[in-house]
Amino acid sequence: MMRLTLTDLPRAAVLLVVAALLTGCSAWSASPTSSYTDSSGETVTVDWADYPAQAGQDGEALLEYPDQAELEPGARQLMDALRVTISDASGADLNAAEPESAWFGDENWYPQEGNGYGGDSLLTTINCCELRSDSIADASQWQTVLDAASETAKDAGLGPFVRDVLPEYCVGRQDQCWFQSATATDGVQWVYLTMEDRTLDSSGDASREADRLDLPLAGIAIGYGATVVQSGRAGEYRNSMQPFTGLDRPVASTSD
Repeated sequence: MMRLTLTDLPRAAVLLVVAALLTGCSAWSASPTSSYTDSSGETVTVDWADYPAQAGQDGEALLEYPDQAELEPGARQLMDALRVTISDASGADLNAAEPESAWFGDENWYPQEGNGYGGDSLLTTINCCELRSDSIADASQWQTVLDAASETAKDAGLGPFVRDVLPEYCVGRQDQCWFQSATATDGVQWVYLTMEDRTLDSSGDASREADRLDLPLAGIAIGYGATVVQSGRAGEYRNSMQPFTGLDRPVASTSD
């Protein structure tokens, strides 16, 4: 039997084949919908392409949260409190990695391109406010530093610092590991904390890497991030969020 390829078909037929393929792909990634009965007894169906947040984000939590324009004062207060706490607990001075006046500049904000369901998001994410030291307490004191930082985070409404997954070279010897990291979050904003002392790596690999990359041998670092509603769009967000309040978010249908 003779087999035809696209190059053997008339142009019009090729266009029909391509159109059919594209239509099929579109159907495969169609946005999910949810239906519910409202207080008047009417059935309401919502298309998650209209969800104003993001598939991995609790959109309702943002309704009472500061937006992009309002976030800065509280975030600065949190980072200042953590700087004092960590410095007191570790004996190390934490200094800004970039001018603090630039922390909330436009270059540190990243508007989300999609909501994970094929629609637009009204959210934006900031990563900023890095503070670093060039010295660190003895590794036996790292848990004390982490505990003190957790208390400050909880006072600010975040959860405690939770250790991240250990790198492979630390599995089974957490107390002797030369690198540890942890994150505190309230689901909207987060702070990461790292502590490292490359001289503790008995293989010498960590120290050699620091020398090659011109990195400090030891130090503490913290940084801030949050995903919130874009400036000036709080009202639009609230109205768009209303039909989705109380609904369980489906799994994302797109990778944006």
